[in-house]
Amino acid sequence: MPAFSRFSRYFEEVAKRGSIRSAAEILRIAPSAIDRQIILAEKELGVALFDRLPQGLRLTAAGEHLVYNLRRWRREYDAVKAEIDGIQGLQSGRITLAVAEAMGNELMATLVGTFHEKYPKIVISIHVVGAGGVREMVMSGHADLGLTYMPTAYRVMRVEHTIALTPGIAVLPDHPLAGKSSLRLRDCHELPVIMPEDGLRIRTCMDAALAATGVTLHPVATCNNFNLMKALVMQRVGVAVLTCAEVLSERRAGTLVFLPFADTEIAKLSLSLVTPSHPSSAALKMARGIVSAMEEMAETGLSKK
Repeated sequence: MPAFSRFSRYFEEVAKRGSIRSAAEILRIAPSAIDRQIILAEKELGVALFDRLPQGLRLTAAGEHLVYNLRRWRREYDAVKAEIDGIQGLQSGRITLAVAEAMGNELMATLVGTFHEKYPKIVISIHVVGAGGVREMVMSGHADLGLTYMPTAYRVMRVEHTIALTPGIAVLPDHPLAGKSSLRLRDCHELPVIMPEDGLRIRTCMDAALAATGVTLHPVATCNNFNLMKALVMQRVGVAVLTCAEVLSERRAGTLVFLPFADTEIAKLSLSLVTPSHPSSAALKMARGIVSAMEEMAETGLSKK
């Protein structure tokens, strides 16, 4: 049963390629047939969907709104098909998950593994992306769920759950500071510190706090990869400035200890689970597992918003 018209396929391909000729080559159809469908749709809607430029076609605001909703409708249709399959005992479907680089670790692997045990026929597509990438994937309709440090809500995206994460340091269990429940920046003045690279949100928070307190740290390394930072701690290169989210799996295993900073000058980071405005039922099922893991972070000494 075809759920979407020829126009929707043609329109989405032209929007993706920025060219009727390029879309025609992909779809193996005459460019005039695609152009005719677009012109008819623009006439029916009473608005231009593309700006026709010398170098190609560019979506208008109305076109961007239409392509977003076509993708959303397609996802919802896939979700309905999955639910019908579920009634028949098939439980098939697909979930696309976009996560911040910090969360691409054993914790996420455990969550996906648990979900797969319950719903083995649902395919999970995981994208580990940088700052802003999670939000962009959810807003553009390319992801069903997102875990991000950029939680701003938009009309086409909603925040399902948020926790506040306090920066701190990760140390080995035999480190002299490992027995403390928290520490202050001045306690790290003489320590070899592995700092997050410039541009990461946690580094911005740390730089502001160091400037406010007048404390100077002595980095032995900087890094933009949290897994590598933890590996450096394991190799006794130094202690790493992270949040509990990055070391939750290691805390469970007892291989690292996390000590949050008690300085009030250090701003907390908001970790949020975001979804499109109308998430599928399969996505909501996975969301419940992610929320449980976030609650575990909150229970280990982190304040929840």
